[in-house]
Amino acid sequence: MASEKSDSIWMYSCSTALAIVVAILYLFPTCVLFWQTVIKYRSWFFFCVVFGSALEVGGYIARAVSSRKVSSVSPYAISSTLIILAPIFVAAGNYLLIGRLICTVLDANKHRIFGIRADRITKTFVWCDVASCMIQASGSGIASSGNWSGSNAKVGTSVLITGLSTQVATFVWFLAVIVAFWRNTKHHTKSDAPPGWRKVLHAIYVSSALILIRCVYRVIEFALGIHGYPFTHEWVFYVFETLPMLPAISIFCFYHPARILEKSGGLGKTMNSDPGVGLDGA
Repeated sequence: MASEKSDSIWMYSCSTALAIVVAILYLFPTCVLFWQTVIKYRSWFFFCVVFGSALEVGGYIARAVSSRKVSSVSPYAISSTLIILAPIFVAAGNYLLIGRLICTVLDANKHRIFGIRADRITKTFVWCDVASCMIQASGSGIASSGNWSGSNAKVGTSVLITGLSTQVATFVWFLAVIVAFWRNTKHHTKSDAPPGWRKVLHAIYVSSALILIRCVYRVIEFALGIHGYPFTHEWVFYVFETLPMLPAISIFCFYHPARILEKSGGLGKTMNSDPGVGLDGA
């Protein structure tokens, strides 16, 4: 429902209480993951997910502030930016994990998926996400330069949708990589593979599928325009943005990769036995 305040940036009456509740809900997995990643396991390779979760907390705090200052651009922009950026860091954690699982679980002659070496998978998908974000930022800049009206809005929205669609295509491709990896594990699993590696794979599956749902929602949201149903009804945002991302992050509290793959992410033994194998940023 549209806001009753004509000077409001929001297209509906944004709930302060709901934003605060969601910020608190995201704070729980953020604290748990921080403790597991930084203090308990010292698994720095997974800090990107902790950072992404922290961005969610900040995004909803800014949303709560914006709901009380409906004509102020700054808190609205901060909230939108943080909530849009957060899934990128969570996705990066998934990209990183699948590359490490390939090196840790599969025989050395099966370290290529769709022609991409395991140690290049993380970088490949991260750069795809960076490219999609740059396109989205360009589109948003073009559209906002005309105050989301006129020809600039049409051009900017088209560019923005292209960036979002690129992000969706990247995730579909990534899910295909996960499926290909799973098929290879049926016949090419190392004898010394960590016994709990399937739990990490299941966590990646769940997290990635939920992020994909969120990305599809964003494409539909902008495709329908700022006067479309998603932009003018708050419940759509919470169901298709907030609800998917919370378990996409929280699942790693239960299946933290360092608990199963050790603090090196499973690369310690692999790198010691084969100096030619590694992952960027490991």
